[in-house]
Amino acid sequence: MTRLIVENVHRISNRPWIFVTGRLEGDELRIGDELTVAHADVSGTSAVIRSIELHGQPGKTTIAIDAELSDSIGNGTVLTRD
Repeated sequence: MTRLIVENVHRISNRPWIFVTGRLEGDELRIGDELTVAHADVSGTSAVIRSIELHGQPGKTTIAIDAELSDSIGNGTVLTRD
């Protein structure tokens, strides 16, 4: 299983995505991967990776997912791929 534990969420105006940064555990992620969102009252929601930031901080992974999920994603959210 692969997990991304969210540490930061950023939104850039006029972009259809939010950028989610966190600590990746397990295998690498790829554009198009579908992840399951788990946080507090939210579970079972899925997110598709639209882009992956290649120039992020060492030890951190940043992905872009659809902005409509911004209310479901926050610090501590866990995104998983089986």
